[in-house]
Amino acid sequence: MTQLTNASEVVEEMPVAGAPVVRVQQPEHSTPSVKTPLTAFIGLESSDNGVTLVELVGDSVLTETRQLSGNVGEELSAWLSELVAQRHQQIIAAAIRKDDTLAHLFSRLWLKEDIVPFIIAAPREEPLEKLVREVAANFDAQNVVQIPLSLSQEVGVADLVTLDDYRAVTVPQDFALLSRLVQAFQGKRLVFVNATPRGGGVALMRHALIRLLRLMNVDAHWYVLVPNAEVFDITKRKFHNVLQAVAAPDVVLTDEDKAVFNAWSAENAHLLHDVFKQADVLVIDDPQPAGLIPYIKQANPHAHIIYRSHIQIVSSLASQPGTPQNITWEFLWQTIKDADYFVSHPMSMFVPKNVPDDKVLYMPATTDPLDGLNKELSEEQMEHYLHFFNEILEREGQTPLDLTRPYIVQIARFDPSKGIPDVLEAYRRLCIMLQERQQPVPQLVIAGNGSVDDPDGVPIFNHVQELLRSDLYAALASDVKVARLPHRDQLLNTLLRKSSVVLQLSTKEGFEVKVTEALMKGKPVVAYHVGGIPLQIVNGVNGHLVEVDNTVQVAQHIYDLLTDTSLYERMSMAAVELAGKDYLTVPNAICWLYLALTLLKNERLEGRFRWVAELARKEWSGVADEEEGEDQMQCA
Repeated sequence: MTQLTNASEVVEEMPVAGAPVVRVQQPEHSTPSVKTPLTAFIGLESSDNGVTLVELVGDSVLTETRQLSGNVGEELSAWLSELVAQRHQQIIAAAIRKDDTLAHLFSRLWLKEDIVPFIIAAPREEPLEKLVREVAANFDAQNVVQIPLSLSQEVGVADLVTLDDYRAVTVPQDFALLSRLVQAFQGKRLVFVNATPRGGGVALMRHALIRLLRLMNVDAHWYVLVPNAEVFDITKRKFHNVLQAVAAPDVVLTDEDKAVFNAWSAENAHLLHDVFKQADVLVIDDPQPAGLIPYIKQANPHAHIIYRSHIQIVSSLASQPGTPQNITWEFLWQTIKDADYFVSHPMSMFVPKNVPDDKVLYMPATTDPLDGLNKELSEEQMEHYLHFFNEILEREGQTPLDLTRPYIVQIARFDPSKGIPDVLEAYRRLCIMLQERQQPVPQLVIAGNGSVDDPDGVPIFNHVQELLRSDLYAALASDVKVARLPHRDQLLNTLLRKSSVVLQLSTKEGFEVKVTEALMKGKPVVAYHVGGIPLQIVNGVNGHLVEVDNTVQVAQHIYDLLTDTSLYERMSMAAVELAGKDYLTVPNAICWLYLALTLLKNERLEGRFRWVAELARKEWSGVADEEEGEDQMQCA
């Protein structure tokens, strides 16, 4: 565990409300501002003369050719590392022709060098420099890649890894099961529809899922809705927040809201009409696209529809007539009821009472072991992202994160349900406890991405800043780093990996996959006992579950983890060992293909709140074992 270091602190009594607060004496020499490396884009191609590398930094272009012999992958890695070190650069992306002999190294570029590969079908006469410039044009000023959308709003998913990469990180039995399901699904089309291509866990899951299914030659597609700020304000505040019971009591869905939403649904249905006609099975993710279901039925009466609920619905309120939750839910249920299955996070309390039990199935949220959020990063790569994080803080007028000191972190959207005020209060109490026992104080990082369908992000971020300026927290403000981050997953990956303890103080939560991602990195998690979080944390083993609002207990658990090395090491080891293996992309793909196949064979499942993964393994494992035996007999 990282040794805590910090300047001295003294405790003073606050005259207002009598709450003690830590007055932090800042060190004389804070962390100096270190600029992030220069952004570089490269192109690679092989020829009789060796390997040519074209490098684009700003408007400057450099070209170099080297002879690589023996292990080309290792020699190329050494060459790229040399460039990065000598020129203080970070290579963001690489262009490689599809027919080039180097194309097979694309997943190595991603997994080892942290370079986004672009495999381009371009003839040899096309200058490599032109390809590099085309690749660079896909990134914005913060090096965030633009997600390509077709005219019909289909999301383009990046090719980052190979099927062998997935096989290497998957339980053999699961990979075999997935292969059998893929074979059975051939000739059919699976379509997913959600609100946005980026922002939040749904989009992250879909990127990974479509990438894997495409690698296995499954005809799978993902479409998003046409963005509309007025509608997204309704779907966030009066659908999502109301159903989670985190909205103010006077926030109620009106007839005018319903009309706006219905008109938007009709607009999207017109755009996606041909998509509906060609699909065999469609998955509707969350309430935003729920209004499409009647149009799907009209366009393609033979299509099967699965509704996937990713949020915590307070079913007791949704089922109580006259509540804002019931008004919203009854409106949505008018279309959702026509879906074949209602798939929920594995918590019965998330399912409103009028959803028939036989339609209800369980699936957890998942994360991908090979994406930017979870893949291994080198110390040098993480150093780059931490410097980038500090540049973000400095641009917002905050002091940089002191990289010589440890920190605790909560990674989450700036959302009313994420309990960010409680994070601040628990940190304040922790500081008092540490000072009273003459222990050093860590920093606190609160960070997350935004989403185009989430209008709450800026107001909640501003509220946190207001809290830090209040008398209760002002003395701690310079040790608290609060940032809305661009969508560079490796930045969140780094913040989790370099942290000491991870918090997740959501007051309402469907299934916060950031908990799984933290545990996979060996980080103990202190979280509120809400929603699907207890499915991820074994209390007292790989983290702690605390009742909502008990910030005193949260602070005590953090204190114990920071000051008891043996406790920390035990929990860190348990975090890795117990991180849910069913919460990954391959089991997620198994679930979707299994559900699709049951519908296509007209073998309607009796849901009854059962886990899809367990049903798939129970039904298909015998098939896989039998065929494996037949293969072995044929070989003999």
